[in-house]
Amino acid sequence: MWKKLAVPIMLGAALISFSAHAESKTFADSTSHWAKESIQKAVGKGYVDGYEDLTFRPDMSVTRAEFVKMAVTALKLKVSGSTSGTDWYLPYVNAAVQAGIHRWSDFSTGDWNTPITRQEMARMIVRATDKELQKEDVKKTDSELLYLAAKAGLIQGLSGGELGEGEATTRAQSVTVIERILTVNGGGNLEVDKYAVNRAELAWHKTNIFTVMPQFFMKLHSSSKWNPDDMFVETSDGLYRGELDALVAIDLDDPNDPNRQLVNLSDLKWLNLATSKVQPVSDINEAYLLYFKGRVVFNRDTNIYSNTKEYVLFSLIGFEFERDEAKKGNMVSFAPTTYRDFNNGIFPGIVISKKVKTDDSLFIEIRSSAIPPNPTYSKTLLWANPIKQNR
Repeated sequence: MWKKLAVPIMLGAALISFSAHAESKTFADSTSHWAKESIQKAVGKGYVDGYEDLTFRPDMSVTRAEFVKMAVTALKLKVSGSTSGTDWYLPYVNAAVQAGIHRWSDFSTGDWNTPITRQEMARMIVRATDKELQKEDVKKTDSELLYLAAKAGLIQGLSGGELGEGEATTRAQSVTVIERILTVNGGGNLEVDKYAVNRAELAWHKTNIFTVMPQFFMKLHSSSKWNPDDMFVETSDGLYRGELDALVAIDLDDPNDPNRQLVNLSDLKWLNLATSKVQPVSDINEAYLLYFKGRVVFNRDTNIYSNTKEYVLFSLIGFEFERDEAKKGNMVSFAPTTYRDFNNGIFPGIVISKKVKTDDSLFIEIRSSAIPPNPTYSKTLLWANPIKQNR
């Protein structure tokens, strides 16, 4: 059991506690550090210390034991028992468990001397700000907890919104997120990194449409719930199965959209359904690219199911087609996409104007590549009622 582990924490140098005025203390290695303000606040509040050589060592990794002590101390949770000796961290861990911000089942590998990852940190900090998540019977996956932490602004992304969930947490990151906990619990607001939320939703849901395209997909029909485990279509005869690995929304107006790297936009064109001409996707403004990233798992009878499509067939139903605008060469509706070189076939995506008008409901479906007159098997992945801001 975790609570029976005895792991001494040796930091290699003695820590020194500063006075209540330590918030103004300057550390030689932190004067120009991005976390300087959080470091000063944390030391001033007394839940973390600097070192005898007047350094803070902001980029040094933090163990699970050290992080839980900082969090428990900052939150002023009741700690009972001896906090010295090889089991010094146990009272802090017990306090975290009692408060519902840590569970004994959270760690299945390593020990309390193991550096805490950003994913493991996210579990604690998001629970620390949400009483519902602190309830023992509330079960959330790691990927959902990371998404909730990013959505709340508790976790900011690294470069380009990267989550770095498997990376070790540093001392600077630790005090920064603990200060964010205190801000939220004190009724304050946090800045949210939209790119981190984008990536976190994609990692959790296998889609980011709710973050990137909320005007279309945030309002779901009462009988519809997105299920990332249901993103496949398999025929009842057992001869065909196709799966979506991800449904990725890319904001074509945002040059920093983290998912642009998944697609070479310069190689894509959109098919003008009114003129049958193709035009560069890179020339479109005020639009999204919806990428159905998938594959055919097996096709055991090519006489029934076409083998010319290596991607999963899909439909997006409920967007109105503006034929008159399309005849003028304007993209204010939706259009399928294709590669610039037609020899490479169709690209599994749709460009969707931000100005497009919608019906009362939107449907996202995937289907088998049946050759007529063989029946087509289809599955509805989502049924949404879009926000009517475009009417």
